[in-house]
Amino acid sequence: MTDVTGRQDIPAETGHFEAPVAAWTAGFPAELRRRLAAVPGLSDAERTLIAATARTAQLASLQRKLNRLLLLELRAQSLTGALPGADGRERWAAFQERARSPEFRERLEARYPGLGERVARATAPLADAAAELARRLAGDRDRLPALLGRPAGRLTALRLGAGDPHRGGRTVAQLTFEGGSVMYKPRPLDTDTALEHLLVRLWSHPGAPSGPRPRTPRALLRDGYGWTAHVPHRYCADEAELAQYYRTLGHWLALMRLTGGTDLHAENLIAHGPEPVVVDAECLFTRDVPPAEDSGRGAAVDAAAAVIRRTVLRTGILPTRMGGYAMGGTDLSAAGAIPGQQPLIPVPVITGGGTDGARMDTELIAPPPSANLPAAEPALFRHWDRVLDGFRELTAHLHRMDSEGGGLPELLRPFTGCRVRNLRRGTQAYVDIGRMLWHPASLHRPEEARQRAREVLLGNARALPGAPDSPEIIESEIEDLLTGDIPVFTAVVDEATIRHAVADWRGADLRMEESVIQGALVGAYLNERTLPPRVRADLPAPRHDRLERRRRAMAAGLVRTLCEEAVTGEDSTATWVSPVLTGVGWAIRPLAADLYTGQGGVAVALAGYLREVRRGRADPVPGLEGVLEGALRVLAATEDTTATAFIGGYTGIASQVWTWTELHGLLGDEAHLARARLRAAALTPELLDEDTDLDILGGAAGVIVPLLNLAHLTGEERWLATAARAARRLERTAVRDDRGARWSTALFAEGIGGFAHGATGMGWALHRLALGEAGTDADRRRWRELAGAALSYEESLWDPAAGNWHDARIGSQQDHATAWCHGSTGIGLAAVDLYHRTGDRAHLVNAHRAAAAGLADGFGWSHTLCHGDLGLVELLTHLRALPAPAPDPGAAPVPPPVRVPDTRDLLARLLTDLEHRGPVGGLARESFSPGLMPGLGGVLHLLLRLTPDATGPGRPRTPLLLTAPEGLSPR
Repeated sequence: MTDVTGRQDIPAETGHFEAPVAAWTAGFPAELRRRLAAVPGLSDAERTLIAATARTAQLASLQRKLNRLLLLELRAQSLTGALPGADGRERWAAFQERARSPEFRERLEARYPGLGERVARATAPLADAAAELARRLAGDRDRLPALLGRPAGRLTALRLGAGDPHRGGRTVAQLTFEGGSVMYKPRPLDTDTALEHLLVRLWSHPGAPSGPRPRTPRALLRDGYGWTAHVPHRYCADEAELAQYYRTLGHWLALMRLTGGTDLHAENLIAHGPEPVVVDAECLFTRDVPPAEDSGRGAAVDAAAAVIRRTVLRTGILPTRMGGYAMGGTDLSAAGAIPGQQPLIPVPVITGGGTDGARMDTELIAPPPSANLPAAEPALFRHWDRVLDGFRELTAHLHRMDSEGGGLPELLRPFTGCRVRNLRRGTQAYVDIGRMLWHPASLHRPEEARQRAREVLLGNARALPGAPDSPEIIESEIEDLLTGDIPVFTAVVDEATIRHAVADWRGADLRMEESVIQGALVGAYLNERTLPPRVRADLPAPRHDRLERRRRAMAAGLVRTLCEEAVTGEDSTATWVSPVLTGVGWAIRPLAADLYTGQGGVAVALAGYLREVRRGRADPVPGLEGVLEGALRVLAATEDTTATAFIGGYTGIASQVWTWTELHGLLGDEAHLARARLRAAALTPELLDEDTDLDILGGAAGVIVPLLNLAHLTGEERWLATAARAARRLERTAVRDDRGARWSTALFAEGIGGFAHGATGMGWALHRLALGEAGTDADRRRWRELAGAALSYEESLWDPAAGNWHDARIGSQQDHATAWCHGSTGIGLAAVDLYHRTGDRAHLVNAHRAAAAGLADGFGWSHTLCHGDLGLVELLTHLRALPAPAPDPGAAPVPPPVRVPDTRDLLARLLTDLEHRGPVGGLARESFSPGLMPGLGGVLHLLLRLTPDATGPGRPRTPLLLTAPEGLSPR
């Protein structure tokens, strides 16, 4: 479990009520000055500096606790006319004056039982912590030259609150002297020094990785606390330093895998040129705590989750997107946290301050750049291989040392007796509960608030393995939160701890570890606006010999890989671990129940292969049927036990409808059709009417065609009604102007073109609906008109000079994209489909435009259906299958047809490329990705379609158009 910082230092939430809060705690400065005066070895100026800094921190902390209460009182007095003044500003000034009075505080304490005691409890520890820091500074000043390299001299600056408050308001602090800066750590530093000792041992041993070793700051140990050298942040000077930085980051991954390190997020690592310096390593020897109950999705999913929990992903170094409301989608990792790749974070602010209309609100802000960044705009994709190199070389060195002498247990023995921190609950949960305890309603009924806090913490313990659930511990956590502290749990390292860590390391699946590192790269990128640039490979000349034999061999090899890489459970269930697309970005986890990256897409690919085997058109692969059956059980169980976040055709509930209907077409099992009905019934009116994703991938537009397929297959009109309701959602949300119609979606508020997220996809779905029997004649006319407006908007993006459509995404890395998701391939496939159904030559024109754009961009990108070569192959084969248009003198001329390679040429090109460089995923590239749209599942699926009889019966249907299963003819 990776912790996150929970600091509340939000300037917009402080300052407005500083005067009342200062009046309430007017005795604090004098008491602190009295205590500081008793500390020898400090100058008067240093005492004044410490007192002023502590007072500022105290006022800021208390304001954040009392803001909502004071705003409520302000509003109440304003509404009742109790505040004098001719306008809002005068009434604000009157309230400020009144709130400073003892009578005001007495009235509040009568209304909010125990408020005065609460304020005192939250205030007193800060004075204790400041006085303790002063005593330690005075006693240790003569020792600080060991960190500074010179006499410390006079204290000139002090920064408190560099981290979360623990144990009575104690926080990390930065002290700046005439001789330089040091960091004060109010905790034991024996773990830090043991870690530095381990690094020295490793790099002094023969065979250690070349170049600089990882390092921690120089440390000065004292009794229960210590001092460390300050590490200034510095960007790398050039590409060579960046390469070294990321290689050393790989060393840290290897070391933390051995020592069970966690919590190495962006604030615990500082980039000092080519050195990633770990400045806080208190969370070591963390044990995996399995959930108390299984997931209900199958033993394979539980086994896969256990594998992930033990990998380097838990260190906090690798990019990972957080869940939850406040921090949802945020990457706080030491390797990531890239500016421009973070969502806007909602933070509490006071709006209308200075008037009696002031209120608490939230404001979306971009997280500020952090000191872990080795460059202002790090290009992780250019250096990620160095991370893997560093991990591999130090892991190999550790294996060699483990085989010598006392091995790794001897190497780790200096950690014996060290006290390490256990993160048993996330900091954000504590922050949220702490804010709740200081809410006016909680202050009014404090015992009810405490009970609510107990219930929340107990519920959190049920959901989070390892979180404490005993009443005594929960009460102590609440006491900490009432004073403003974040609770801390620690343990002492002993011989058993070290034996367990070494045994866990020895049992690690290094191939899985490396796959996780490779796949984690995509987590650094927030969404499809800002993905790393595509990389094109030089391709060998296509070979046309033995195409069918090579196609079958390649397909069989892919199936073997999928079966071998499957995580299986004792109950014969099966799943895979891979980067998957989630509601907050990319994450490495067991596959979800969707078509795009999930279990459904892999199942469709395997089922298609099994169908070909049964028909004698593919080679048998041992274990395939068992893996497929296990995967289908996980798919159904996941749908039944886990809420699906989206409704659309690739990542949502409708994707599950398409999956089960396609499985029914491939395997002929009526139970699969029953599952399709069950999932279609989950598309409730409320889900459709509240959808904000709207697009084909995850929103209402993606509901339409899978439901049309199901209605045709079953003859049940209720599915047409569901599709029609989805269309009405699109009608209500369309943005119309003189360019046509587009949609402002949750992901692309500007409204864009393209198939997966934009106007072409919406227009195509509406046109498909208008061609059928759903709705009334008037409905179908409206849908047809709106579809035309959507395609008109796409036409407005056509750039004749570029021979492609403009990419309307704000912040896109491309001006003219050629992918299925964004670009000409998706636009072209929609055009081919609509021309096939309507005969409208305008669609044929767009189909030829798209093919020309794709061929101009060429091959050699990735082997994916979504954003690689495979999508272009699908477009070209669809276009080639179209009959020539009938002569029509009155029709608009059709441009000269694009010369489309025949199926043999396309297959030869694809096979030669696959044989030359292996399957290449799009985003995670070399990492294992079984998914249908971005991975091996898509390669397998297309190979099954590129046969000598590519249009014959029984071929899998293309997911790129959510095509109906075999036997369904469009009406």
